[in-house]
Amino acid sequence: MPAVACAKARANVALVKYWGKRIGPGNLPAVGSLSLTLDGLLAIARVGPRTEGSPAFLNRAQPVGGVAAERMEAFLDRLRGLVPDAPPLAVDVEVNFPVGAGLASSAAIFCSTTAAALSVLGVVCDRSQLSRLAREGSGSAARSVHGGFVEWRRGVRPDGEDSVAEPLLAAEAWPLAMAVAVVEPGPKAFASRDAMAHVAATSPFFAAWVQAQEADLVSARAALVARDLESLGRITEENCLRMHATCHLARPAILYARPATLAAIGEIRRMRADGLAAWFTMDAGPQVKALCRAEDLEAVAQRLSVVPGVRQVLRAGAGPGVEMLEGDVPWR
Repeated sequence: MPAVACAKARANVALVKYWGKRIGPGNLPAVGSLSLTLDGLLAIARVGPRTEGSPAFLNRAQPVGGVAAERMEAFLDRLRGLVPDAPPLAVDVEVNFPVGAGLASSAAIFCSTTAAALSVLGVVCDRSQLSRLAREGSGSAARSVHGGFVEWRRGVRPDGEDSVAEPLLAAEAWPLAMAVAVVEPGPKAFASRDAMAHVAATSPFFAAWVQAQEADLVSARAALVARDLESLGRITEENCLRMHATCHLARPAILYARPATLAAIGEIRRMRADGLAAWFTMDAGPQVKALCRAEDLEAVAQRLSVVPGVRQVLRAGAGPGVEMLEGDVPWR
């Protein structure tokens, strides 16, 4: 059992969204989802024993406080509960993209933390079990365990044992990419967890959102098999707009888009009119992601970079799943 372990995971962007939870432990989703893991958006977690009086959660050696610290400490305690008499754990993370801004930073952070913590604890599992455990920290972290295109199954069991992510298509099998237009790099106004609960409780569109999801998943899987970017892009945009419509009809409404968000979406539509194949999506935040072919990534990014209000454009291809940098590999 190593004294410390270090793992690297990547953010993923859902093309068919996770939005809403069902009753049960550990972030059980109301719907299935399908995502693309991105190679350029990284979180590195280094986990080791926690000394008495020290923080459980650090970011580049600086303590993290508030709700984020409480959430991480509770998660680390759940993991160490897998091993009798295991010591308290602490994690120091390094993330190379904005945190808490709607870019799936929690997916990368909790996935890498899970892998590193299991290595320190000496817990060996398969990737399906790793996905289930990461899901308990952040729902979308279940998908970052795998690379390329990934589906997170909703599952039906009350204990959540069947709510895990599975790989559908390797990153190298279909070289797609995403340009990410960052509109507001700071923390978003409505945290995803709180927003999901509020929308599910108050939006008259939420039931329709859940009902429509399976058809989108079926169509997205078919588009992957056919390598049909136009179909996948259409599903991606429609699913995104349906999710945000549920937010708009909540009481009070949750609005993530900003003027620059809408301007970036308009530019992506103009790209298609000009013959540059790109499709938009956005998560619980104002940032806009453009799905495109890898060979078109730079052209798409350049178009987005001149949209008024876009502060930065991140470029990312399809990436691999979680990796160990130090310590034993805990999955087999």
